[in-house]
Amino acid sequence: MWGMIWRASISQYSKNVFLWVASLLILVACSSSSSPRVEDNERGLVNAQAVTPVLILYPDGPGVFGESNGVSLQAKPKIGSVQLKPGLAYDKSTRSKSKGKDKRDQIGVQALSDVQIQAYSYPDAAQIYAIMLNNLLGRYADVVVTRKAVSAYTAGEANQYYRTFYIGSTYEDPVPPALIADIMAGAKVTWLNYNIWRLDNAAIGASLSRLGLRYVALYPEYQPAEFSTGFNKIDYRGYTFKKYIPGLLEVPIEMIEVAVESPSVVVHAWAKNSAGRQIPYALQSGNFWYVADNPFTYIHEQDRYLVLADLIAPMMGRDITCTPRALARMEDLSPNDQGADLKRMLDALNRVKIPFLATVIPLFVDNNTVPVTQIGWTQNSAALNQLRRIPSIRGRIFQHGYTHQFENLKNPFGISGDDWEFWRVELDASGNRITSTPIPGMTATSALQRIQTGRNILVNLSTRSVNLTPVGWTTPHYEADPGYYATFNQVYNRVMERRIYQVGTVIAGQFFPYPVRDVNGTLMLPETLGSVQPNYLLPMLEEAARANRVLRCPWAGHFFHAYTIDPDYNGPNAYTVAQFEGFLRYVRDTLGYTYVDPTTVTTQ
Repeated sequence: MWGMIWRASISQYSKNVFLWVASLLILVACSSSSSPRVEDNERGLVNAQAVTPVLILYPDGPGVFGESNGVSLQAKPKIGSVQLKPGLAYDKSTRSKSKGKDKRDQIGVQALSDVQIQAYSYPDAAQIYAIMLNNLLGRYADVVVTRKAVSAYTAGEANQYYRTFYIGSTYEDPVPPALIADIMAGAKVTWLNYNIWRLDNAAIGASLSRLGLRYVALYPEYQPAEFSTGFNKIDYRGYTFKKYIPGLLEVPIEMIEVAVESPSVVVHAWAKNSAGRQIPYALQSGNFWYVADNPFTYIHEQDRYLVLADLIAPMMGRDITCTPRALARMEDLSPNDQGADLKRMLDALNRVKIPFLATVIPLFVDNNTVPVTQIGWTQNSAALNQLRRIPSIRGRIFQHGYTHQFENLKNPFGISGDDWEFWRVELDASGNRITSTPIPGMTATSALQRIQTGRNILVNLSTRSVNLTPVGWTTPHYEADPGYYATFNQVYNRVMERRIYQVGTVIAGQFFPYPVRDVNGTLMLPETLGSVQPNYLLPMLEEAARANRVLRCPWAGHFFHAYTIDPDYNGPNAYTVAQFEGFLRYVRDTLGYTYVDPTTVTTQ
């Protein structure tokens, strides 16, 4: 159950693109207050004297796009009429595992794999990008973020914040001269993507040359044949991050070249094309930082998004390193599971001797039968015995919905574990989404009641010697009405998942390379590697673990299903017990990650 991002009319580029854009009614609130709520690592307030203010500026104009003609409005080499979209690139976990009772019979359907063409708002997308950056800054308990439109910027405002981030996500959006002047005067500013050429403004005496920089060109690669030839690799800290993965991630690419013309400029990461040419990707000129594209578009586990996420540390003056840590999550434990399947995987975890968490479905429902089938844990003693083993072998219980489906709705199959519970999904005959909206009639209050009912079931399964009280939450298939998440915090403030966010018509997904407290106030535990899926096998998880390992504070969060190591399962994502244990040992012993108890994870 997870995902990674955006949608627009790009289905012609790749069936694997994972976008979230829909015409939904609930808006994710964007704070423009100069004094937003400040929270500590858990629930209290930090000392108001210790806060570190940060300003995020986003474009609010409609955007200026013409046909590709090689000339911008300022006679600069330009992009064409295509706008890259924000969010996750492809989804491997928010897909159902079966269309029937036996989840091993199907390889699943790709969630959000085909784009639904929707009305698209560039101002809404810009606010989504600001939320995503806000979330990354949520790794620091003392940081207080203000988000506002760049058009509302006032002279000297950047000097009131420790750092200001400008997200240039809309091409040729106006930039206030006051911001340009403050940059020239030495304000701490990080600039992402477009409109960097506006720093050449002779009318106010501004020039990129004063920063030791020179604008060169913007390189668009929008045709499928060009995806593999553009600046699609980013070299950073000894690892090559990828914007393009043949057969898995094939999406539009673009990159902006800003040349370095002073020895004082530091290049932290380089972008390379297929010809081997390299240009600066992330650079620093004193207090000014520049990133040469929008890292929040088409993000995935080996993506340059991780580069920006890591560089936030030195941008914020916190260039420290941490012990590499890992989180292991056993997924979709259900009262309908075979006890032998659960035992097989729990035995493997116990042999490797790592802490882990298990996401548990309180009640199994199949609404395809008459009467509707309901199976509780007490009706399956073999599975219940394995569930009660978990606390004794370093495991923690996370709640995974109430029924992992919704009442009598085919959503889309009517079966726990396969269905969405807090989001409406309908598929066509080919398995493509034709509906992806909030569930009609569901409210935040009724959703909360489902969570509380499921929690009570799990709590009541405890015995005098075994405590099965859940300590965290994972949303079924990682999707709920974004307006519900703050309400979910009333029961669970600790979550391990990837999450969707919404502004207006735009919905985007995000994963977190380290623990953050997101804009909803939820402590998000990092799920950075994904899980074994038909098109995403163990070598890809290992590669993602290697990608994350080069970061300053690396995390390797992943999840796995018991049925995938059943000797009788022969799906394309089947693997053996030995391979499963070997993967865990590779992450721990070869790459040097330490698996940790999820209840010990906090922000910095």
